Amino acid sequence: MSWLKQLGSIALAVGKLAPVVGPIVGVLIPSAAPAVSKATSEIEQIAAIIANAEVMGQALQLNGAQKLTAATPLVAQMFLQSSLLAGRAVSNPPLFKAGCEKIGSGMADVLNSLVAPEA
Repeated sequence: MSWLKQLGSIALAVGKLAPVVGPIVGVLIPSAAPAVSKATSEIEQIAAIIANAEVMGQALQLNGAQKLTAATPLVAQMFLQSSLLAGRAVSNPPLFKAGCEKIGSGMADVLNSLVAPEA
């Protein structure tokens, strides 16, 4: 099964989760609804970064560590532009980079754990 087909199933799974969790949180904590929507969007961005690194990595015949190295700066940039870091500076760049690597690696693990749809 191709990666693009797997990515389609992943996007479908993530898309199904947001409408379920978002309204529940929105009802329980109305002020949190925009934050839930934003967090869902940022999770989808990280998944897209990892998927793009996978596609590029396959085209360039990169191994897993090399794909993670390619994806980490993009994950870091997504965080730097996020509302989470708005108005804040990174005081420990090596720790920030290590955290972004872990998040990218973790997202790759999540995506790889999903069952690919049948052809």
